[in-house]
Amino acid sequence: MMMEAGLVFDGLLCLGLLWLAWQVVISPGQFRATVLFMVFGLLMAACWARLGTPDLALAEAAIGSGITGALLLNACKASYTQSQPASETPPGKLYRGACVVLCLLLSAGLAWLMLPMPGTGGPTADAVTTAQADHFLGNPVTSVLLDYRAYDTLLEMVVLLLAIMGARILIHQTHLPSLHPPRQSDPPMVAPLVAAATPLMLLTAFYLFWAGSHSPGGAFQAGALLGALGVMYRLTGRMAARDHASPLIRLLLIVGLGLFSLFAVWGLWIDGMPLSYPAVETLAYGLVLGIEFALMISIALTLMLMFSATPGLAMTRQPGEGGNQS
Repeated sequence: MMMEAGLVFDGLLCLGLLWLAWQVVISPGQFRATVLFMVFGLLMAACWARLGTPDLALAEAAIGSGITGALLLNACKASYTQSQPASETPPGKLYRGACVVLCLLLSAGLAWLMLPMPGTGGPTADAVTTAQADHFLGNPVTSVLLDYRAYDTLLEMVVLLLAIMGARILIHQTHLPSLHPPRQSDPPMVAPLVAAATPLMLLTAFYLFWAGSHSPGGAFQAGALLGALGVMYRLTGRMAARDHASPLIRLLLIVGLGLFSLFAVWGLWIDGMPLSYPAVETLAYGLVLGIEFALMISIALTLMLMFSATPGLAMTRQPGEGGNQS
């Protein structure tokens, strides 16, 4: 009976994902498509959880749906602010038909590539499983991201840095008006909600960072949660935009990639192989924690600056806290 209920639930999840994906493609408005995309991300997180991959579920909920949804909503607001359309024109039938054909071809190609693949096992999976038994990290996902596949993780940080650099160039060239002007006053419940959410989000983010070495979590999930906290502070006027990034902001933006790159050079110098960990497990574990912490800070700040669409940010003081701005 429980198995039948699980199959019914999984079937409803699959149907919900297909329906939401179709609605995102055919949606006549940007805002509606963005909201549906965020709901799609939440259902996808539930699918990853059903497949027994909590790391991917956390990443999808925090990054795929949460912070990416906030960035898309920001883009919608920027397009309305810049062009101020009276009403949105829905995509034409030819455009929607082309999107449908492209999605079907992409789905068929992915199915053709994945169906012949073995469901479990295989030489690579067996090798990783064998190596994981003696690895100093208890979480296999973190082991892959920071050891077996560390080059890929390093390049992901390069992509993030290039993204924020591209955003900086666009900000200077387009001269967008302020997307989040200072608030004159807060609604009655904003201050207590922010006060209650801040310690909870901070504790959760640092728990995800700390737990990433032995259980689901890690720098990307923790960084996305800290970035969401920064988005909340930006929207409520507790964080103000700055036209120029301070030296501290610039340092924190590159500290993750910089520390990771220094570790690669250090491994090349010591062992002749970049991104190789020392034989002493205590030292190797400390290196992982240091790299993960630096990655978390850089990821969070990158997401905050991209949402704010400004080069820099600074904390502000609210009325009653003594002074106007720090």
